[in-house]
Amino acid sequence: MADSVVSQAFSLVGWTFLPAYATAFLQSLYYRLTIRAGQRHPQPGEPLFAYHNRRIRVFVLSLYLVYTLTQAVYDIKLAGDFYTLLGVNPWSTEREIKSRFRKLAARYHPDKLHENGQAFPGADVVFVKFKLAHDTILDPAKRFGYDRFGPGIVQVHQPGLKTIRDYVYAGLRSKVPEYLSSAAMLIILNYIWLPRWGQFWRYFAVACMALLELYFLTHTWDPPTLVTLWVSTAYKLTPQLLPPHLLPFQILGLARRMSMSLNIFISQLAPPMARNPALKDLQMQQQVAHLAQTASRLDTESAELLQLGLSPFRGDAEKSEMLRTGMKESLLSSALRNNPEVREAVQRVLDRRRHGPVVQEAD
Repeated sequence: MADSVVSQAFSLVGWTFLPAYATAFLQSLYYRLTIRAGQRHPQPGEPLFAYHNRRIRVFVLSLYLVYTLTQAVYDIKLAGDFYTLLGVNPWSTEREIKSRFRKLAARYHPDKLHENGQAFPGADVVFVKFKLAHDTILDPAKRFGYDRFGPGIVQVHQPGLKTIRDYVYAGLRSKVPEYLSSAAMLIILNYIWLPRWGQFWRYFAVACMALLELYFLTHTWDPPTLVTLWVSTAYKLTPQLLPPHLLPFQILGLARRMSMSLNIFISQLAPPMARNPALKDLQMQQQVAHLAQTASRLDTESAELLQLGLSPFRGDAEKSEMLRTGMKESLLSSALRNNPEVREAVQRVLDRRRHGPVVQEAD
């Protein structure tokens, strides 16, 4: 349990700091590898820099998301469960479970574990774990509670939990306040801290978690044959990484880690302007200033080109008058050609010439 908490804490710290540093490092490395020495690199605030930063950030976040989910599955394998402790699986028969327990009891019973004539340290603890796992799996009510809530529900004696119905009601009483508080906290965080971008998916993840919890509380867990085959095949390929099976409480724990990681992933994936509204105003001001500078530069260049074109006529009154007269005639001719009435009259004449009768000359 402590290892899982430490792992989650490191995961949160990683989500907070790692993407920004990794993105900056990879972007700098990318420019060094793809841009020749002496050429200018894209700088922060430029569209090309933002384009590269966005894609490298998505790549880094995706890799870290895969790592986080893989670490969550590996933590489940390290924690183990009562079935792996006894060397059976959730589909083993009662006879197989009893046979396996007898073999373990014959081997690990405190009376048989000795070292130099003295009792082996911790022998009682080992045997008690085997006995608790055996009794829990063979009791239908305890097995139902263990499969859905984990070892904590059976390690402490609770007189009020005797039937499956008792475990269902106890689960509902504990989960409803938990999800109501989670929803309220999410609403507050969305309002004061989290970006509005991706808000729907955060609520959707909480709703999916609640439905999954409700399903496991009110249904027996019997995975489809295809899922069982896929899990067993994956376990055979990577036995050091994946657990041999997943119980409902392990699936729920994995789903919580996935939900938390996906929420952070969506928040980190939000555009910079969505994460920081002040950055949006700053970027807008930079774009307006850049547009004003571009317009001023174009105006100056246009004036210089006009002055360059008129330079041959400068100081010559006769040529200047000819240029002025020609420009007036050009403007007048252009205005006449663009006049709708003139264009319509010209079109009628052209149509009449095109479709008029052809007069043949007499022999």
